[in-house]
Amino acid sequence: MALKEAQARGSIVMCSSEGGLFEYGSDDEIVANLKALRGHCSVVAVVGSVTRADELTQRLRQTSGAATRPRGLEVFRELAGKAKWRVSRVGKRPFSDQVVLV
Repeated sequence: MALKEAQARGSIVMCSSEGGLFEYGSDDEIVANLKALRGHCSVVAVVGSVTRADELTQRLRQTSGAATRPRGLEVFRELAGKAKWRVSRVGKRPFSDQVVLV
Protein backbone atom coordinates (compact mmCIF):
# COMPACT_ATOMS: atom_id res chain seq x y z
CA MET A 1 0.00 0.00 0.00
CA ALA A 2 2.70 2.53 0.97
CA LEU A 3 4.74 1.70 -2.13
CA LYS A 4 1.72 2.11 -4.39
CA GLU A 5 0.99 5.50 -2.83
CA ALA A 6 4.62 6.57 -3.23
CA GLN A 7 4.60 5.45 -6.85
CA ALA A 8 1.36 7.34 -7.55
CA ARG A 9 2.98 10.51 -6.19
CA GLY A 10 6.17 9.96 -8.17
CA SER A 11 8.23 9.67 -4.98
CA ILE A 12 11.74 8.28 -4.86
CA VAL A 13 11.95 5.40 -2.38
CA MET A 14 14.87 3.66 -0.70
CA CYS A 15 14.36 0.62 1.52
CA SER A 16 16.45 -0.63 4.42
CA SER A 17 16.81 -4.09 5.90
CA GLU A 18 19.50 -3.74 8.55
CA GLY A 19 19.64 -6.87 10.68
CA GLY A 20 16.43 -8.13 9.11
CA LEU A 21 15.36 -9.92 5.97
CA PHE A 22 18.80 -10.50 4.44
CA GLU A 23 20.19 -12.00 7.65
CA TYR A 24 17.19 -13.96 8.96
CA GLY A 25 15.00 -14.65 5.93
CA SER A 26 15.06 -17.74 3.77
CA ASP A 27 16.41 -17.53 0.23
CA ASP A 28 12.85 -17.69 -1.14
CA GLU A 29 11.67 -14.92 1.21
CA ILE A 30 14.53 -12.67 0.16
CA VAL A 31 13.88 -13.19 -3.56
CA ALA A 32 10.11 -12.74 -3.16
CA ASN A 33 10.49 -9.49 -1.22
CA LEU A 34 13.07 -8.09 -3.62
CA LYS A 35 10.84 -8.99 -6.58
CA ALA A 36 7.95 -7.17 -4.90
CA LEU A 37 10.12 -4.09 -4.46
CA ARG A 38 11.34 -4.34 -8.05
CA GLY A 39 7.72 -4.24 -9.17
CA HIS A 40 7.49 -0.64 -7.99
CA CYS A 41 9.50 1.67 -10.20
CA SER A 42 9.74 4.26 -7.44
CA VAL A 43 12.08 2.01 -5.41
CA VAL A 44 15.55 3.08 -6.49
CA ALA A 45 17.74 1.27 -3.94
CA VAL A 46 17.68 -1.23 -1.11
CA VAL A 47 20.28 -1.27 1.66
CA GLY A 48 20.85 -3.98 4.22
CA SER A 49 23.21 -6.26 6.05
CA VAL A 50 24.22 -9.75 4.91
CA THR A 51 25.74 -12.15 7.44
CA ARG A 52 29.07 -13.56 6.34
CA ALA A 53 29.51 -17.31 5.96
CA ASP A 54 33.15 -17.39 7.10
CA GLU A 55 34.50 -19.66 9.82
CA LEU A 56 34.50 -16.98 12.54
CA THR A 57 30.85 -16.08 11.92
CA GLN A 58 29.85 -19.76 11.83
CA ARG A 59 31.57 -20.35 15.20
CA LEU A 60 29.95 -17.31 16.76
CA ARG A 61 26.53 -18.42 15.51
CA GLN A 62 26.96 -21.88 17.04
CA THR A 63 27.89 -20.51 20.44
CA SER A 64 25.42 -17.63 20.55
CA GLY A 65 22.30 -19.36 19.28
CA ALA A 66 21.63 -16.49 16.86
CA ALA A 67 19.02 -17.36 14.24
CA THR A 68 20.88 -15.65 11.43
CA ARG A 69 21.43 -17.47 8.15
CA PRO A 70 25.04 -16.89 7.17
CA ARG A 71 25.03 -17.05 3.38
CA GLY A 72 27.84 -14.70 2.46
CA LEU A 73 28.09 -12.06 -0.20
CA GLU A 74 28.43 -14.28 -3.28
CA VAL A 75 25.31 -16.31 -2.46
CA PHE A 76 23.45 -13.09 -1.68
CA ARG A 77 24.51 -11.57 -5.04
CA GLU A 78 22.89 -14.54 -6.79
CA LEU A 79 19.66 -14.13 -4.82
CA ALA A 80 19.52 -10.41 -5.57
CA GLY A 81 20.14 -11.13 -9.25
CA LYS A 82 17.15 -13.49 -9.37
CA ALA A 83 15.01 -10.49 -8.43
CA LYS A 84 16.75 -8.20 -10.96
CA TRP A 85 18.74 -6.28 -8.34
CA ARG A 86 22.51 -5.75 -8.45
CA VAL A 87 24.88 -5.24 -5.51
CA SER A 88 26.47 -1.88 -6.29
CA ARG A 89 28.32 -1.18 -3.05
CA VAL A 90 29.64 -3.23 -0.13
CA GLY A 91 30.81 -2.02 3.27
CA LYS A 92 32.76 -4.58 5.30
CA ARG A 93 31.93 -5.05 8.99
CA PRO A 94 33.24 -7.68 11.45
CA PHE A 95 30.47 -10.28 10.94
CA SER A 96 28.46 -8.91 8.04
CA ASP A 97 28.61 -6.93 4.85
CA GLN A 98 26.49 -3.83 4.39
CA VAL A 99 25.13 -3.79 0.84
CA VAL A 100 23.44 -1.34 -1.50
CA LEU A 101 21.25 -2.87 -4.21
CA VAL A 102 20.26 -0.96 -7.33
